[in-house]
Amino acid sequence: MERVFAWGTASGADPAPSILPGGFEPRSWTHRTVFTAEECDAIVALRQRRAAADGGLVNGVATDAVRRSSIIWLADDDPEVAWISARLTRAVADINRDAFGFTLSGFDEQIQLTEYTAGNLGFYDWHSDVGGRGIPRSRKLTLTVQLTDPADYEGGALELNFNGTPVEAPRERGTGISFPSYTLHRVAPVTAGVRHSLVVWTHGPHFV
Repeated sequence: MERVFAWGTASGADPAPSILPGGFEPRSWTHRTVFTAEECDAIVALRQRRAAADGGLVNGVATDAVRRSSIIWLADDDPEVAWISARLTRAVADINRDAFGFTLSGFDEQIQLTEYTAGNLGFYDWHSDVGGRGIPRSRKLTLTVQLTDPADYEGGALELNFNGTPVEAPRERGTGISFPSYTLHRVAPVTAGVRHSLVVWTHGPHFV
């Protein structure tokens, strides 16, 4: 599926903010509703029909001392995924316009559907989404969507750390939480139930 980006084509380093009025200060993070509860059910059903792999770290290394989760990758050209991809594309464009103003070029990675279970105290310790090499090195804006009703699991909070004081992100089902990909964040251990989430990264030239 061809994606149309509201932010146009990027070139060179990012003089962020670059597309919003003078004096605009980009936010640390923001959130908004991306999917309905019924749509979240449909997305989680994809996980139940497909084989999953252990979640790795940013540069592909897997260690359960830092991360315990299972993931599947959702490709744009998959007919079951096209509507999800289109919704995420629109959400990222709107969020970037309203809250960040980053120079972005598009999505260079597939969508990640993640499952954290209480059976192995699923978690992902403090990390940044920006890698030191390869495609993750150009990640700029992260969007993660809560797919599970918060009443169906315990623990599993998404926490963001901008200045040394962690902030817990909203848990409402279908809510997308967006933040610069260099932000330190974690998913706390799930102590009961199962937590599902979607993650998509938008890429672009490096910050200056």
